[in-house]
Amino acid sequence: MNIKVLDSIVYEVLLSFSLYKRQTHLKYLAISKDWYNTTKNKISKQLDEEILELEDLQFEDLSVHLIEHCPHNDFRGYHLWLSQLPLGEMYELLSPYVSEKKGMSNDLEDRRKKHLSLLSMWYEEYFLDIEEMVTTILADHIKNIDRTALNAHPFHEIEKITKGFDIENLQVTEVVLAPTWHFRPLSLIDIFNNKVVLTFPCLMTTKDETLLITKALAEEKRLQILSSMKDESKTFTDLVHLMGMSKGNIHHHLLLLRSAGLLKIKPTRQDYFHYKFRHNRVQDLSNLLLVY
Repeated sequence: MNIKVLDSIVYEVLLSFSLYKRQTHLKYLAISKDWYNTTKNKISKQLDEEILELEDLQFEDLSVHLIEHCPHNDFRGYHLWLSQLPLGEMYELLSPYVSEKKGMSNDLEDRRKKHLSLLSMWYEEYFLDIEEMVTTILADHIKNIDRTALNAHPFHEIEKITKGFDIENLQVTEVVLAPTWHFRPLSLIDIFNNKVVLTFPCLMTTKDETLLITKALAEEKRLQILSSMKDESKTFTDLVHLMGMSKGNIHHHLLLLRSAGLLKIKPTRQDYFHYKFRHNRVQDLSNLLLVY
């Protein structure tokens, strides 16, 4: 299995753009709860409207593979490289990762132009002001990855880095690990045929990590959820039936438990997860309290 750590600020530009478009899990992220409205007021009305009008992010979701192959890790280098990349070569880079669920635009050239135009505006109007700070944080985080341990015990280390993702059952040949500042403390996963892209969060401060765990444990329903999966894994549907709660409430509790790293998450190719209590995270809490 080939494991690569993606060291490119372009991916963070892309993730922040995607976050603004989708507004996914915003209230569970460490960035300001007013981030969307603050950013909306910061960028131009033209950019906001063009993002709103964008039908989907299929090209953006696939573009992680372009970022991976780009010889530059800065945004302007990526923009120039992609604008000059022959259409046939771009198709060859993307086609291995296309599926029924992750499609490719019928007009690839027009979609590339749209991607470059919107992402360039986003970079100039939003990202440029925070680029130096975020670049430094991501670089420091990448340096702290134990490459020797990652190569020796890949699945164990991937679970630790991503705060719970267990991908051993997926039998993939490629894994890309991409650190993120915008999505901390959550990890995200994308499965592209025989390749997995895992977005993992930059570590929070000791205080914040401690609060994440204690907050997740300070609710009876979440304790019941953890207790139900201490011996065997549960799916989202299992928990809805077992807990007698709405899907929205279960989703909320699972995201808080995921944020705290209290769940071992085993993804499937059928787009659902198996969840199990990640017991060793309780030991992490003990260690965090010693240095709090």
